[in-house]
Formats: sequence, structure tokens, C-alpha cells
Amino acid sequence: MGGPVDDVETEEITATEAFAILGNETRMEILRALWQSDEPSSFAELRSDVAPDDKGNFNYHLGKLTDHFVKKTDDGYDLRFAGEQIVRAVLTGTITSAPSVRPAETDERCAYCDAPVEMGYTKDVISVRCTDCGGVIGGDFPDGTYMHYQFPPSGLADRTPEAAIDAAHVLYDSKIAPMMKGICPECASGIDISYDICDDHQVGDSKICPNCDSRYEVWALYECEHCRYRRKSVMWFAALNHPAVVSFYYDHGLDEKIPIRKLTSDNAQFVRDVTGTVTDTDPFRFRVTIPIEDDTLVVSMDEELDVLSARRTSDSR
Repeated sequence: MGGPVDDVETEEITATEAFAILGNETRMEILRALWQSDEPSSFAELRSDVAPDDKGNFNYHLGKLTDHFVKKTDDGYDLRFAGEQIVRAVLTGTITSAPSVRPAETDERCAYCDAPVEMGYTKDVISVRCTDCGGVIGGDFPDGTYMHYQFPPSGLADRTPEAAIDAAHVLYDSKIAPMMKGICPECASGIDISYDICDDHQVGDSKICPNCDSRYEVWALYECEHCRYRRKSVMWFAALNHPAVVSFYYDHGLDEKIPIRKLTSDNAQFVRDVTGTVTDTDPFRFRVTIPIEDDTLVVSMDEELDVLSARRTSDSR
């Protein structure tokens, strides 16, 4: 593997300068107009769309955006990636909206006990809890919690509670998948992996260990080296896309239309009894056990959560 990319030329502005540039209604309207356009816009088209009566200041405002947020081409003005990111942040509602949804029962069913679940939303976080069993995580979270993470306000728009929960599952997968491959989904930098391990994991009827307030013994903590974007995942999630695991599920009738990593009542039999444990700490080695009926797949993983081996206990070999 080679070294870092050579000859990188960087044109930077400070965060203070960036916010000062964006803190103007006309400039934000310029970005929005370019976002809505299917092709680069001329100066005259932009001024007509954004500020038709502004004869003197429009050129000044456009000039402030040009080069960092807007690029000037032979065909006209267009958004740069930085400009696109600003508009997306506004459209998702993350920096402009703060909706709140009181927890209420939905038609969604718990994957662990098939009881109804509640969904609530506050401070950019969607939270889903089972109304009967212990869910996945306890402690400071409401009893039965099995989903609790950041979700853009726009994800609630025109969706039923059940559809919002499904969208949150999909979004979670879309974020955690590249992190499992060592890439930050927010800034494309590298990822550090650490582990939260319960040294005395015991679960009773609630399935929540009183020593770690969790259903699972080992959690993987992914954090970007650059922007510090974080995600927490059950350690064995990283094994579920390995060919040996996919084949094992397929042999036992998992419909390809039912995603393995989205834990629902439809696929609960395939994932709710999966366990992961530590077999060594220097370096880390993990064992994942996937039982289905009378068959079991045992997967060994290294400290980077790459699969080292996969063996069916029912194999005669």
C-alpha cells in the first residue's frame, strides 16, 4: 500500500469566514436557486430569479460565494460540493427545524417478543421501544429501547410512524456499512474501531444484563479520525454480509427481500439469537454464533472485524 496522496493543493477559509459568507439571505437564495436549476445559470438568470430589483449588491453577494460555494464555468454559475452540502443541510431540516413527536404506540412489532412498539422523536433523535420486553439497551434509556439515534427531521415528512421506523433502519445501515469498511460516511476519512465489552455478561428474563445495561456482550464503537462522527453497533453486525453467513441464511430459507441486518418480526428467527463473545484480547479475536433450528454457524473475527473462518457445527468435516 502506498503513502498519502501527493501534491494536494488546498484553498481554505476559516469556519468563521464560512459562516459570515452564508449569513445573508440573498446568498442563501442564490444557493437555493442554483440547487433547483438543472443546468448552470447565467448571471442575468440568477439575478432575475433571486433579486430582480437589486441592481447594485447582487454582484457583490454572488462574488462572496464564488470559488468556495459556487463555481463559475463557461456555461454559467453552478454549485460546488460545499454549496450542495449547505443546501442539503437546510433541506433536511437539521439546522433549521426541531420537530417533536410524543411517544405513541405504532403497528410495528418487536422483533424479540412481537409486542407493540412505541416511537417518539425529539432533539433530532428517533427513539423506538418495546412495550413489553427489555429491548436492546437499558440504563438511562426508557425500558424496552432498541432504536435511539440521530435521524433528520425531513425523514418524518409524509411518513407514517411505521414508515419512519423503516426509513431509520435503512439510514442506519447506510451509515454503518461504510464505517465497517473503514470509511466515514460524512467526510470520507478513516475510522477507528474500539470495543465496549461486558466482562461479566449475565441476562435474565428481561435479556438486559444488569452489569452493562445491554442485551449484547460486545459492541463495536466506530469513530471518524477527522470529523469524529460516531456510530455504535453490535459487534456481529459486521459478519452478516460475509458470503458464508449469507449462504447459511439462504440455506435456511431467508428470503432475499428480507434484510438480515434490519431486526424485525419478519426475520427475527434469523438474528435474535445471534451471540458474540471475546476469545482473545491481544490482539482481539471474536466468536460469533448463529443458531438456526438444529444448525449453527460459528464465525471467527479479528480485531478489524474481518471474518477469519466460518464453520457449521453440523458439518461432518
